[in-house]
Amino acid sequence: MTDDIKKTLKAHGEQLELIASTVLSHSDKLKKLDRIEKNMATKSDIRDITNTLDVLVKLAQKKDQELTFMGNRVKRIEDDVKQIKPLIGLAV
Repeated sequence: MTDDIKKTLKAHGEQLELIASTVLSHSDKLKKLDRIEKNMATKSDIRDITNTLDVLVKLAQKKDQELTFMGNRVKRIEDDVKQIKPLIGLAV
């Protein structure tokens, strides 16, 4: 074989090694992506979580409104009790 042919074969061998290592590297990356996809939340999962959060926020808002209403009602009752105590002879 001539030197030119040897150089060309050597260059092709190096290119094949580079291609083989690149394919192996990409194979490893694809395996990692498969694991990520298996553990990744889907649009449906996120929609379910969002719907649950919406329900919980509405319940929290309702409780807050009820507590505000009850606080005002207790204040009115306390004011009424303050007015009633002297009328029935209890100390203020």
